[in-house]
Amino acid sequence: MKRIIFIMLIMTGFLSYMMAQSDANVSLCVYMPKSSEIPEAALQFLESQLENIATENGTADMVICDRFILTAKVDVLQKDIVAGPPQRISQTLNITLQVGDAVDNKLFSSTSLTAVGIGTNLTKAYMEAFKQIRKNNKQIADFLEQAKGKIVQYYQEHCESIYAEAQGLAKLQQYDEALYRLACVPDIGTDCYTRCQNAMVQIWQTKINSDGRQLLKFARTAWAQSQDEVGAEEAANYLRQISPAADCQGEVSKLISNITAKIKHDEERAWQFQLRQYNDRVQQEREASRNKQELLRMGIQAAKDVAIAFAQNQPKREYIIW
Repeated sequence: MKRIIFIMLIMTGFLSYMMAQSDANVSLCVYMPKSSEIPEAALQFLESQLENIATENGTADMVICDRFILTAKVDVLQKDIVAGPPQRISQTLNITLQVGDAVDNKLFSSTSLTAVGIGTNLTKAYMEAFKQIRKNNKQIADFLEQAKGKIVQYYQEHCESIYAEAQGLAKLQQYDEALYRLACVPDIGTDCYTRCQNAMVQIWQTKINSDGRQLLKFARTAWAQSQDEVGAEEAANYLRQISPAADCQGEVSKLISNITAKIKHDEERAWQFQLRQYNDRVQQEREASRNKQELLRMGIQAAKDVAIAFAQNQPKREYIIW
């Protein structure tokens, strides 16, 4: 009964928190293809400028969903060598900012601006021009707002299929990818969005239950093969990885009692140290669970962390830009 209440508190708090975000960020990542014309340092600076304007205008990438991208195309309109000393390079650039669906290859929104950059070398000339892509530029803000609307529209039209896909992945025990799919859905103010958040917490709980049982199995095997200090330490390494919220805590406690009862006196000190580390973690999470806000934070962060870790471990995509 306590376990059901614990899960429901996480689910209710998670949903209340997410529904309170009336203007939640959409997930938009910056992508700049390699360029034979723009020096690497200048290209990295341009990426940084794009990330800044995305964050400022509510399109920050929360979970690294890389379907929707912000990119820039740079055309040199005029290039002059200014006599020195020191000799300088002056460039007039046309910078076209674009947002679109890189998977379906659809352009959502674009805007262009002209910038002049002067520097003692080509890299500095480019960087001076890119500095004019400012996060408080109204033209850029309007462009991103239009793109944001198109991204929200995409999720409104595809939310049901994303939800169904995530449920299918969860049934195949592909929990991390299922959480990633659900975490990408922004607050679109629909029942489907609510169900996605609900499912995210449920799948997270199923994942830690499944992981916990597997780790418990490994711990039992380690102890069965070597009922001494070595086996106890190996078992403890597995047990420490089991979430206190996993549904196998009763069996974990039994195994700990069994190891404690059988460990030899001269090996007990090392085992007690391992046990203390585990108990400290359990106690910390139990104390946190008594505070609804802290419990909420833990549930949200745990689900996000799984989604982010999954995204970060995926191969980096290369896109054909529209």
